[in-house]
Amino acid sequence: MSTKIFRVGGMTCAACVGRVEGALKAVDGVQSAVANIGNNTATVVYDESRTTEAQLASAIVEAGYQVISENRAEAAEQEKRDLDVRRRDLYISIFFAVILSVIAMGHMFGLEIPLDPLPFCLVQLVLCIPIMYGGRRFYKKGIPALFSKNPTMDSLVSLGTLASLCMGLYNTYLVYTGDTGAMHSLSYDSVGMIIALVSIGKYLEARSKMRTNDSLRKLISMAPDQATVIRDGAEVTVPASELVVGDTVLIRPGEKVPADATVISGESSVNESMLTGESIPVDKRAGDTLYGATVNGSGSLRARIEKTGEDTVLFQIARMMEMAQGTKAPVANIADRVAAVFVPAVIAVAALVFIGWMLTGRDVQFSLTIAISILVIACPCALGLATPIAIVVGTGRGSQYGILFKTASSLEAAAKIDTVVLDKTGTCTVGHPAVNSVTDETVLGVVAAAEIDSEHPLAEAIVRYARERGVDIPPHSGFESVTGGGVKCDVDGRSVLVGSTRFLTEEGVDVPEGADSLASSGMTCILAAVDGRYATTIAISDPVREESPSAIRSMHEDGLRVMMVTGDRSDTAEHIASELGIDEVHAETKPGDKLEIVRNLQVSQARVAMTGDGINDAPALTQADVGIAVGSGTDIAIESADIVMMNDDLRSVPAALEIGRATLRNIKENLFFAFCYNVVCIPIAAGLPVLLGYDGLVDQMPMISALAMSCSSVSVVTNALRLRRFRPRALTEAQRM
Repeated sequence: MSTKIFRVGGMTCAACVGRVEGALKAVDGVQSAVANIGNNTATVVYDESRTTEAQLASAIVEAGYQVISENRAEAAEQEKRDLDVRRRDLYISIFFAVILSVIAMGHMFGLEIPLDPLPFCLVQLVLCIPIMYGGRRFYKKGIPALFSKNPTMDSLVSLGTLASLCMGLYNTYLVYTGDTGAMHSLSYDSVGMIIALVSIGKYLEARSKMRTNDSLRKLISMAPDQATVIRDGAEVTVPASELVVGDTVLIRPGEKVPADATVISGESSVNESMLTGESIPVDKRAGDTLYGATVNGSGSLRARIEKTGEDTVLFQIARMMEMAQGTKAPVANIADRVAAVFVPAVIAVAALVFIGWMLTGRDVQFSLTIAISILVIACPCALGLATPIAIVVGTGRGSQYGILFKTASSLEAAAKIDTVVLDKTGTCTVGHPAVNSVTDETVLGVVAAAEIDSEHPLAEAIVRYARERGVDIPPHSGFESVTGGGVKCDVDGRSVLVGSTRFLTEEGVDVPEGADSLASSGMTCILAAVDGRYATTIAISDPVREESPSAIRSMHEDGLRVMMVTGDRSDTAEHIASELGIDEVHAETKPGDKLEIVRNLQVSQARVAMTGDGINDAPALTQADVGIAVGSGTDIAIESADIVMMNDDLRSVPAALEIGRATLRNIKENLFFAFCYNVVCIPIAAGLPVLLGYDGLVDQMPMISALAMSCSSVSVVTNALRLRRFRPRALTEAQRM
């Protein structure tokens, strides 16, 4: 199965979404199709052996929509051009609608219109034509959709305005035949104001939708346009798009890294905040990885290009964001089910209300005006926008903090988590051993010399510690590694033993009582002896990440149950858990044990988020309601997770859950508003004011309905855009400390 994301132009409401999805699902070989009005995409999963991208694109076009260029820059430019056309058409509609309204209703405000009855009608008709031209997109999409039995919001506007136009033409004919009283029953101004007001709402909606994708556009735009390549010993400036794997590039201070690369020479600090959300630069030296679009600091670097174009981490993040924004959250199914029958139901209600008012003795003009009001006010724009707009903004906001939601479902699931299971190594802790203390540092150089040829992680920690302290490491010889014990070595003419208490004792060294007492604090104690006499104890541990206590505190403040599951020793795990304030610990576990623990929690009705970074965490990450992988983890862990943290900051876990809760809350607010809007407004449009004695509002009902419909869509989009200002407490409070 293959997945393809199409950029679709012309979707305006939930019914449009259903039409696009229906057209794609009808193509042989399509497994699933999800259209998203929030970012104008359609994500299709299909069998390549049974259909092609061209056939899928053709299905979208035949449904009455456009397939926009796949090139992001071209697509953005196309969206901008479409917005410019909408703006121009809007200006045309408003200009002529204002003039038309002044002529049509001027007498209500004491204005004298010096026109005879027939010219009075014809002038309004002429002014109505450019307004309808400005709103031509409603007819170009709405009428075909109506005939294909898949009516959309455009169909409702088309029906309402054409009905008003026909009523105006009929009354113009009556004036022509001598019935001058009909000049007061024209409805051209209703046509004009409906189109103008709906166009205002649609323009503001389109402009706001462009803003929802700003985070994705800004991310892509961060990639530099040019790069300095070393060819034949000379520096050559070339477009970054022409780089190939294996090229050697020079990255000067302050320049952006042109693509993913490995440092060959030089040292510098690189700002990776645009990927990870971390503002502190990361030190880079030979052998380290550079990511495209990150910013070099004060040193010059030479690097070998490893990945270019769509293969870089930057574009993979962009693709992941698009995939997330192109999926649907389960809560969206409510709106989808309603939208599937909403437009046909509105048309049926309008017809029934028209018949009902006629049966009560009202004339055709009154009954038709009420029916038009229902058609216009019940457009399901707000309903269709409620979920996708919030999803697009929520995922974009997460990416700004280095938190990537793979799907909309993971965003919603994150909002419902009540239990967080954490791996220890590399998640709560740094992930590699470091020296905590040395009882006698005068022999540190000798011990480091004995360990320098060892590949054991603890030996590497000792050598690294000695070098950081600037300790001189003397020459050595006769290195011998004893499996499960330690090492023997001759250093500067002295015999050195480094290893466990048992190893030194077996070698005849008199080890003082309590020399390894720090082991009870969760540390590993390495003892050393020189010339057969005990010399020092080096305490080593995998240190707790600096931000871990704050992260655990934030989870507890959010009412979450926090557990730690690790394959490490019980005493070490208990010590770390006690230090961090973790509620429950499971130590010395195997990968299968982690999976079973998550399953048991789910059986007890807990909603579980599992956080890890290793291959051994992958089964549990997959089983959990939400799997969260830290960015430095293995590819398998990242592939198995629902949420990927591009940094190692554990505070991103509660931050991701906060963003999920904020997004779901926003979606529910939007859906509530959209449903309530229709529940309240449709009865009003159906004539409730008349039943209450306000007959004078009837003539203005179509225009009031158009204004109300536009306001509903704009309100939903505006509410969703509030998420752009959302700041996770787990991260912002820590920044203030």
